[in-house]
Amino acid sequence: MGFIALPARAQSPPPANPTPAPGDAFPRPATSPIAIAGRVIDALGQPVRGATVTIEGTTTIAKTSRDGTYRVAQAAVGASLIIDKDGFETALGMVSGAEVDDIVLLSLAQASETIEIHGDAAPASPGSVTVSRDDIQRIPGSGGDVVRALTAMPGVVNTQMPAGYSGLVIRGSAPQDSKVLIDDFEVPLLYHTIGFRAILPAEAISTLDYVPGGFDVAYGRAASGIVSLTTRAGSEKRSEQAEISALDGGALAQGSFRHTDYMLAVRRSTIDMILPYVLPASANLSLTTVPYYYDLQGRIDHALSSKWKLAVSTIGSIDAFQLYFDKTHQADKQLSQLTEFVRVTASARWQDGPWSAVLALSEMPESFNVSLGAVQHIHVDRIETTLRGELTRTAKELGGLTNVTWRVGGEVDASRYALDLAVPTPKHDGTAGIGGLGMGMGLRNPNDVSFRFQGVIWTPDFGSWTALSASLSPRVHVTTGLRLDGFARSGQVTLQPRGQLILDLTSKLGARLAAGAYRRPAEYQDELIHNLDPERSTQVIAGLEYKPRDGVRIQPSLYYTDRSHLVAADPTGTLGNTGRGTTYGAEVLATVREGPWFGWLSYSYTHSTRIDYPGGPTYLFAYDQPHSLNGALSWKKGNWQLGARFELYSGLPYTPIASSVFQSDSNTYDPTNGAVNSLRVPLHHQLDFRIDHTWQVGPVALTGFLDIQNAYLNASVSTYQYNYDYSQKSAITSLPIIPSIGLRGVL
Repeated sequence: MGFIALPARAQSPPPANPTPAPGDAFPRPATSPIAIAGRVIDALGQPVRGATVTIEGTTTIAKTSRDGTYRVAQAAVGASLIIDKDGFETALGMVSGAEVDDIVLLSLAQASETIEIHGDAAPASPGSVTVSRDDIQRIPGSGGDVVRALTAMPGVVNTQMPAGYSGLVIRGSAPQDSKVLIDDFEVPLLYHTIGFRAILPAEAISTLDYVPGGFDVAYGRAASGIVSLTTRAGSEKRSEQAEISALDGGALAQGSFRHTDYMLAVRRSTIDMILPYVLPASANLSLTTVPYYYDLQGRIDHALSSKWKLAVSTIGSIDAFQLYFDKTHQADKQLSQLTEFVRVTASARWQDGPWSAVLALSEMPESFNVSLGAVQHIHVDRIETTLRGELTRTAKELGGLTNVTWRVGGEVDASRYALDLAVPTPKHDGTAGIGGLGMGMGLRNPNDVSFRFQGVIWTPDFGSWTALSASLSPRVHVTTGLRLDGFARSGQVTLQPRGQLILDLTSKLGARLAAGAYRRPAEYQDELIHNLDPERSTQVIAGLEYKPRDGVRIQPSLYYTDRSHLVAADPTGTLGNTGRGTTYGAEVLATVREGPWFGWLSYSYTHSTRIDYPGGPTYLFAYDQPHSLNGALSWKKGNWQLGARFELYSGLPYTPIASSVFQSDSNTYDPTNGAVNSLRVPLHHQLDFRIDHTWQVGPVALTGFLDIQNAYLNASVSTYQYNYDYSQKSAITSLPIIPSIGLRGVL
């Protein structure tokens, strides 16, 4: 049975020993250290993830995992535990034995918007990372943008520009194989088209979980990895803040009234106000709609009773631009895009003793419109409705097991697509110009609309899962689960077993092994037009976690993924689930936090190959990036913060054009491809710097920052384009330098 820990300043200490140790709030009895485990929950009984557990008087720090549990390899009986978590009152506990009673954190107004989190949360799987806002904002080159800092994660393929619709490629797979979740619900957009900025501000995020593989049974519809962002509730202390930079400007307000916390954040691009003045007059371009974007995020949390908590949140984004490729505004030489979506989610959380549950309903209207030339266009209007629920039962002991957590859940996801398409025949892996509907468009022949479709498509999917986590001994922990997915359109029902084993080998070294089956429905771009089976992957991941001393953490991992039923085109161009592929690699992440210093070093090696049909050639995935290295160092003291980051990674593969054939009917040239993805663009490298300075002006805390990406102006090759008859090619390069200067004020 759990207990509520009183605030640290109000809780009475236990009886003192005759000779307490100097500086100790509680005396330490002279006993041999033991391994301890426990759980931290909130007032409604929900697990508190990412809470810091410190043994008072020592530098030993642990972090709570997804189910609120923590483990410490060595602690003295009678020692005091200090538990901290952003948005909660500090609490105290005591080590009375190997199993520590539940500790309940009570909500408290945040002291300020500055978040200091020391130590790392326990990884969700081998190779995964949970990162605080403070750490991400210390990574130079991120521009203070939470999601852009993902490029420093091991396994994230750096493409220099957004790839696909979501803009995230993990371990050499395709963008659609990974999902971006906000509060457990998928969003279709990660980056803005211009500026490559995340769709929500860093200040609105509580945690960011990067899970490149081996994720929990509660998540489906992905065959590679996930990025899960959790938004935070508004503070009980009212505050407002605003920020302006060369890319965008925004404001955030939060507060509380009558047991209800609120937060509202808005942002608008400023680059559209600057771009017309920096485009050279010699450029044969005309922007009738200068690129711009809007972002909106809001959240309301209400404590209905001691057992019920309600929340309503929304996130929305608009991206728009129109470009003419000459000054004459000819209809056949224009490109325009308008992307809009908003997701509204209502959730209810309930807790009664060891039982807890969450039920959420989310609605998302989305519109995606692209026009190229006078006749080519893509118009997609989508409405998605998702219902999701999970029931949890915890027990300190059950059948000889300890720290038992049992979960069962389900979700229903139904989308209605209204499509109007007129584009060239889409290209897929194995051909030049890889991509779906959007990548099939081009100015080569602006009148080519060989692929047409107009109609409505429904994609009702459902999923259910169950999982059991428990400690077999103080050093052995296991999670096993089963997920069932049903894809009504294709008539496929699939079972996906998943599990993870955690071993505490020593007080400084732990080992993890995760394995599981995963499915991705064939609902990406033109896959919708065909009745295809879901793609499949089987993942095996092994990793170590080594902490030689406090503040230092090294996390190496190995992985292997077998892929089958991949959507691919046969030699006739017909789509089917005939593809197979494999991915294997190694990653390492090392972090150091000592005094004012913060260091980050990540390296990954990966190799991804596929075959599109039986007897077909083996070739590299379009996003295969063998080597990726990121190193960052930041120093923070007083009102100053300085940092630098260096990155080095392999160029992506591409298919060369061997020759071309003239088509007299259309007066165009058709390319003849060379070996698929047989060449690779050159190695990319760049150096980033960041400087922050904070000062106080009356009641307002001001922070000025300068973030410079690609400081020594290395314009790397992203890909190549060819001339009209494919006889010559030229490089498309990244921006030589991206400076961002801004000012943030907090009241």
